[in-house]
Amino acid sequence: MKNLIRSAFVILFFGFVGCTKKEVKEVVIAVSPEDVVKNFVQVSGQAKEVLDKSKLVELCTGEMKTAFENMNDEQFRMYYLNGNISIQELKVLSVNRDKNKAVVHYQVAVENRQGTDITKEVNEREVDLIESPSGWLIESIRPKGTDKLVFSKGMIF
Repeated sequence: MKNLIRSAFVILFFGFVGCTKKEVKEVVIAVSPEDVVKNFVQVSGQAKEVLDKSKLVELCTGEMKTAFENMNDEQFRMYYLNGNISIQELKVLSVNRDKNKAVVHYQVAVENRQGTDITKEVNEREVDLIESPSGWLIESIRPKGTDKLVFSKGMIF
């Protein structure tokens, strides 16, 4: 049950990150944990087609990777391609590394154009990464700080 809730949260979380219509840039080879997080948010926020899901899969491991691999095309469209949310700013607040593990704490400002009023929200997330032979990979993402707003249309802030 705990894993199901975690997987559901992961999918819902990325719904807010991945709902803009900007051009997708290629994933840059990430040499640090913060590069991986920036790449992930960039690809999530600029996804234009279902094939962009594979770029996200490449940046993940464990349950995160499994959640994306199990997401069908319609779910990906709903969470990443059909929204009205755009990323305004991304700030890495801290990076803690210990051997082959890292935690990146970041803040993301988004503009939400769903509904009748445009809202701007600032949210904080904490990302666990693990170093593999192929580089740093995202293992999990969770809310951090003062997140208070929750939207019911496949997104959690």
